Amino acid sequence: MLCFSGGIIMRTLKWMIMIVVSVGVGTFIDVNLLEKVALNVWLSRGFGCLIAVVVALLMHRFLLKEKAAK
Repeated sequence: MLCFSGGIIMRTLKWMIMIVVSVGVGTFIDVNLLEKVALNVWLSRGFGCLIAVVVALLMHRFLLKEKAAK
């Protein structure tokens, strides 16, 4: 059995949660809002993808980025 430090497992878990949440938000916006507007389906999917990326960047900035030691 391999022994890992708790920090590596928690960081991986945070990344997995961030990916699931950002993809969920992007899909929700795409399916429930953008596909009901008279847009090309590929444009709405592209905008959903951009929203997922923005959510992931915001979550990384505010939740995952380690604070610098003072």
